[in-house]
Amino acid sequence: MTHRGATPLRTLPHVGRAAEMTLLGDWLADVASGHGGVHVIAGPSGIGKTRLVKAIAERAERDRWSVTIGRVYSVESGVPYAVWSDALVHLLHGLDPGARNVMTRGGDWLGTICPPFATTSTDDSDGQREGKARLLWNCSQFLVRLADKQPLLLVLENLHLADSASLELLHFVARQVSGGRARIAIIGTYNETELDRTPGLRDMEQSLLALGAARLMRLEALTQPDIEQLVCETFAVEHVAARQLARRLYSWTRGHPFFVEETLKALVDSGRLYERGGTWLGWEVEELDLPRSVRSAVSKRLERIGDDARAAAGVAAVLGARLRFSIVASVCNLSKQTALAALDELCRAGILVESQRDDEGDYDFAHPMLQDVIYDSLGVARTRMLHTAIAHALEASYGDSALAHADVLAFHFSRADADANAGKAALYLAAAGRDALARHADRAAADYLSAALERQTSDVDAEELIDSLAQARQRLGDYDGAMGLWQRARGEAERHSNHARCARVERRMGLACYWSGRFEEALAHFDAARTSATRAGDDSLATQIAINRGTCWQSLGKAHEAKRDLSEALETAARLGDSALLARTHRALLFLHTFLGPPETALAHGEKALSLGEEVGDNTVVWSAHYGLATLAGLTGDSPSLLHHVGRAEELAEELQSPLLRIYTDEISIEYAFGSGNWDAGVALAERTIATARALNQKILLPRVLVWATYFYTARGDYDRAKQYLDEAWALGVARGSRGRPIEVHSQVPVYAGLANYYLAIGEYARAVETGEQGIEIAFRSGYVVWAIHRLIPVTAEAAFWVRDTAKADALRTRMRDECQRMGHKLGLVWVAAGEGIIARLREDYARSAELLRTAIEGLEEIPWVFDAARLRRWLADVLIRLGDQEGGIRELRRSHETCANLGARIEMERAREMMKALGIRLPSRESGSGKRVAKLTERETDIARLVAARKSNKEIAMELGISARTVTTHVANIFGKLGVSSRGELADRIREGITSDA
Repeated sequence: MTHRGATPLRTLPHVGRAAEMTLLGDWLADVASGHGGVHVIAGPSGIGKTRLVKAIAERAERDRWSVTIGRVYSVESGVPYAVWSDALVHLLHGLDPGARNVMTRGGDWLGTICPPFATTSTDDSDGQREGKARLLWNCSQFLVRLADKQPLLLVLENLHLADSASLELLHFVARQVSGGRARIAIIGTYNETELDRTPGLRDMEQSLLALGAARLMRLEALTQPDIEQLVCETFAVEHVAARQLARRLYSWTRGHPFFVEETLKALVDSGRLYERGGTWLGWEVEELDLPRSVRSAVSKRLERIGDDARAAAGVAAVLGARLRFSIVASVCNLSKQTALAALDELCRAGILVESQRDDEGDYDFAHPMLQDVIYDSLGVARTRMLHTAIAHALEASYGDSALAHADVLAFHFSRADADANAGKAALYLAAAGRDALARHADRAAADYLSAALERQTSDVDAEELIDSLAQARQRLGDYDGAMGLWQRARGEAERHSNHARCARVERRMGLACYWSGRFEEALAHFDAARTSATRAGDDSLATQIAINRGTCWQSLGKAHEAKRDLSEALETAARLGDSALLARTHRALLFLHTFLGPPETALAHGEKALSLGEEVGDNTVVWSAHYGLATLAGLTGDSPSLLHHVGRAEELAEELQSPLLRIYTDEISIEYAFGSGNWDAGVALAERTIATARALNQKILLPRVLVWATYFYTARGDYDRAKQYLDEAWALGVARGSRGRPIEVHSQVPVYAGLANYYLAIGEYARAVETGEQGIEIAFRSGYVVWAIHRLIPVTAEAAFWVRDTAKADALRTRMRDECQRMGHKLGLVWVAAGEGIIARLREDYARSAELLRTAIEGLEEIPWVFDAARLRRWLADVLIRLGDQEGGIRELRRSHETCANLGARIEMERAREMMKALGIRLPSRESGSGKRVAKLTERETDIARLVAARKSNKEIAMELGISARTVTTHVANIFGKLGVSSRGELADRIREGITSDA
C-alpha cells in the first residue's frame, strides 16, 4: 500500500528537450506556410517520445492548428489502419455530416480506414489492383482538403506496433504532402528497440529518408543537468541536497525518463521522500533499494495493490487497449462495482489511465511497457486461459455483429486454448483476412488467412480461403507463394473434374505471371485456361482469356499473334452479343493499332470501345478508351484531340477516385507539357507522378515516366538527374530482359529513345547512334513502328549528322518518311521535314534547307512542340546568315534564345549565345522563364478556366459559351501556359486558389 499520508507526486516538468522543441516549432512554422512534411521520432520505450509530441501538440493548438493524435497498441497490431482510425475518428467527429460528406467526397473509402463511419460495403473484385491505390489517394486528398482550412498536425504513436497497411498509407501520404503546398505536419513515433523486428517499419523509414520525404529525430536519455533541473522543478526546491540526489538518480537510471519517473514515484510512495509543512524532506537518502528496471518497478507496485486490482491488471494486459470494465468484470467474475473499484485502484497506482471517450468510459495503460511487463509475468498457461475467457466474453458482447469484429476475436481465439477453439479461431481469422483483403491491407490479410488455413475446419470454405490467400500473396508481390496456392486449387479442381474452376484458376495464374513480367509463363497458363473453358462450354470465359492472351502478346511485341487472338475474341463477343466483352476487345485493339497502325483503324476501335463502355456503364473501359485515344493523338501530333481525351480521362479518374488511372493520364500530360513548353509545371507533375508510381509499384509504367522526366532535365543541363532516372528506367525496362526474361516493348523502346537523347545532348554522338539503332530494331521487329517514329529515329538521325554519317541519316529519314506517309503520321512528317532541312544544310544547299526548316518549325509550333522548334530556329539562323540574310538570321537566333531562356533550356541557350558572340551581337539576359510573372487571364479565358474546374468537357463548355470545341481547346492550351499547369486537375486547384483576369 502507499505510505499513509504521502503527498502525490505531481506531473513532472518537461525538461531537456529545448533543442527538439525549437526544431519542431520551426518545422511547424514552415509547414504552416505550405511546406508539408513528416517527422519521425525514434527512441527506446520510455524515453519521452509521447511527452515531446504532447508538448508540441499543445503548442500547435495554441497556434490555432487542428491537432489529432492516434495510437496503436499490441493487441491491435494486426488490425488494418488501426492507428489511422484512432487519429481520424476525432477529426471526423468534429465535422458535421454535411461537411464530412463534402470533405471525403462521399466515398465509401472512409469506412475502410475508420469502420465506425462505414456506410455501405463495397465489392472491389473488379478493381483489385487499383482499389487500394484509390483508398490511399482518397485518404491523402481528404487530409489535404482538411488542411486547406486550418493547418493540420497529425500524430501517429507507436508505429512499431502498426500493421503494414497503416505503414503503407503513411508512406503514401508522406510522399503526397512532402514538398507540396499542403499544410500538413505528420509526426510518427516508434520504439527503436523494436525496429529490427519490424522490417516493414524499417523499410518505410529508409525509403522516406532516402527520398527526402521525412526527417528523423532520435531522442536520447536526459543529461545529468537535465535530471537536476527536473528534480528541482518537480519539488520546487533549489539546494545542494536535492542536486546530490538528482546526480545519484542520474547515475542509477542513466537519464532514462521513465526510470527516473518510476524511481521518484517509488520514493514518494514509500514515504522516503515526503512533504511536511510545505517543505519536501528526505534528500539525505544515500542508497536506494529501489527498482533498477521497469520490470522490478512494476512488480513492486503490483505487490502494493489488492487481489482484485491485480487480477484486473492481468486481464487488462491480455485484453489490450481501451479495455471496458464490463469485460474485465465478466472475465474476472466480479460485479461491475467491484471491477470498477479495482480499475480505480490501478489508476491511482499509475498503471492505468481513464479515458472518457463515451458514456461507459474505457482505460489505457499509462505506458505500454507496463502492459508488456504484466503480460509476461502471467505465464503461458494463465495467458492462454485469459485469452480464451476474453475471446468468449467479447464474442458474447458483440452478439450478431461478432464478424464485424473478426480481427479482435481472431487475435484472442488464435492465442486461446487450441483444442477447444480451433474452429472459432479459423472462422474469425478467415473473416478478418477477407476483410483485410477487401480493405487492401494485404500483409495483414496474408497473415490472417495463412493462420486460418493452418487451422482449417469444416466451418471454413477451403476453396474461398485458398483463393483469398493467393490473391493476397499476389498483391504483395509473392507470386511464387500465390502460384503455389493456385496450383493446390488447380489440383483440387482437376481431381473433381471441375473444368470451369480449372479455367478460372489457370487464368488467375496467367494474370499473376503477366503482372510479374513473366509473359511466356502467362501465355502457357492462358492456353491451359482456354482448354478448360472450352471443356466447360463457357464461351464468355474463353473470350476473356483470349483478350488476356492478346494483351500479353502485345507486351511481347508479337503483333501478329495479338491480332489473331483479339480477332477471335471480337468474333465470339459479337456472336454472344456481350457488349461488355466487345468493349474490352475494342479497347485492346485500340492499343494494338495505336502502335501498329494505321491510325484510322485505331481511332475506329477507340470510338467503338468508348461507345460500348458508355452503353454498359463501365467507366473503367470508358476511361481507358479516352486514355488510348489521347495516346494515339499524342503520337500523331493531334493536340486538340489529345487535350480533349486527356480532359475526359482526368474527369473519369477523379470520378473513379483512382490515383492509378490518374498517373497513366498524367504520363500523357507530362510529355505534352514538354512539347508545349510548360516545363516548370511539367517537371513538378513528373516528379509527383514518379513518386506515386513508385508508391504503387507500377514497374511497367514507371520506366516511361522516368524517361519523359529526363527530357526536361537533359534540356536544362541537369545531366546527373537525367542519368540517374535513365539508369533506373534501364534497370526496370531493359536490363531484366538481358537475364532471359521478356520485357514489355512499350517500356523498353522509350528507354532507348531517352538514352539516345541523353547521349546526343552530352555529345556522345556515336553512342547515341548505337543506342538509337538498337531501339529502332526492337520497334520494327515488334511491328510497333510508331515508337520508332516518336523521337527515336529523329534523335538517331541527328546524332548521325554530327558524326557526318549522312548516308545513315539519309537512310533513317527515308525509312521514316515512308512509314509516316503510310500511317498518315502528322508529327512524324514534320520531323522528316526537319531532317531533310538539316541534311540540305550539311550538303550546303542553303536555300532548300531554309525552306524545309521553316516548314518544320511551323509544323512543330502548330502542334505545339516549342523547344524542338526553338532548336531548329538556331539551325535556320545559321542557314539564313550563310544566305546573306544576317538580319533574318539574328532575328531567328534571338527567338531561339528567348524561348530557351523562358524554358530554362540552358544548354541550347548557351549554343545560341555562342553564335551571338561570334556575330558580335549584344547578349540578352539569361533570365529563366520560371522566374517570370505569370500573365493574367483574359475574361474569356477566366470563364473557360472556371468551367474546366467545374468538370465540364470542352464540348460542354463550347455549347455553354456558344463557341466551337476547337476554340475551347486553344483557349485551354493558352490557360495552361499562362498559369503554369499541365492538367485539368491542376487548373482546378489554381481556380480554387483564386485567379484574376485582365477585365
